Amino acid sequence: MKFDPRKLVGPLMALLLFGLAVRLLIGEAQKVSWDDFVAGLTGVPPAYLVIATFLVALNYALLICYDILALRYVCRALPLKRVSLVAFLGYALGNNLGTLLAAAPIRYRFYHRWGLTHRQIVALMSVLALTFWSGVCVLGGVVLVLHPIELPAKFDLPFGVRTLGAILLSIVVFYAVVCLVWQKPWPIGKLHLRPPSLGLATAQASVAIVDLTISATALYLVMPGDAVVPFPTVLAAYLVGITISLITQVPGGLGVLELILWTLLKDTVGKPVLASVLIFRVIYYILPLLVGMVVLVAHEIYSGAMEARHDAETFDAAN
Repeated sequence: MKFDPRKLVGPLMALLLFGLAVRLLIGEAQKVSWDDFVAGLTGVPPAYLVIATFLVALNYALLICYDILALRYVCRALPLKRVSLVAFLGYALGNNLGTLLAAAPIRYRFYHRWGLTHRQIVALMSVLALTFWSGVCVLGGVVLVLHPIELPAKFDLPFGVRTLGAILLSIVVFYAVVCLVWQKPWPIGKLHLRPPSLGLATAQASVAIVDLTISATALYLVMPGDAVVPFPTVLAAYLVGITISLITQVPGGLGVLELILWTLLKDTVGKPVLASVLIFRVIYYILPLLVGMVVLVAHEIYSGAMEARHDAETFDAAN
């Protein structure tokens, strides 16, 4: 197979952006005193940490709905325990290692094993992405219109933040109209994907909105206890951070998410916000990753044992 150097462009660009984000974050972190950092770590009430951790667990349970809706789109039904397994592993590992390195391979391996075709799996993963971005557009549009976040002067847009929110809501309206009136499949590469029904599109956006709101609430709860910051400000900053993280394709948005949240919240929350962002990184990314790795290893060991037992029983029956 001939090697295509163009395949390296994406990973190299992500690596470059990661290095740039880390460099900028280190530069900003040097402005935070050790006392401010410790104050951010110890300033979160323990009860809020417990609630935030519970919300993250609830959030990962909700993420199963992404796969359920995608399976409905490709007209396939699987047992809930199977969907729950692949959805949790896909997001727990994919959120940290990236879609191409973890989420896509995991879904392809499991769903192909359970009878889905290559085209069905590709369509399923396309619907997963569509579900997330529809929620970002709806929630982001509403938040930016009703509670526009103040951007630092050096990041001013050529138009107002409220205008950006209106653009996002316009995209949502256009998508809803397409789902309502357009029934012909769109050729995307070798696939021909039909827009989902308006009911399914509404369910997609609703699931993503709840998902994003819960995770932003967990971030809000780990803000320093003495910080006075409106929840819509944290929600808007989180939506901007998570969106840019995904666009850059840096695995887990490592460094990028922290830099965006620090830039957008430091003037409102104060310098201890850096510690809060790191706490959020641990409970939303690192802990699920560790649990996901344990679950994946345990599942592989169990599956291997069951296959060995089945092969032994088949051999005994044949003899």
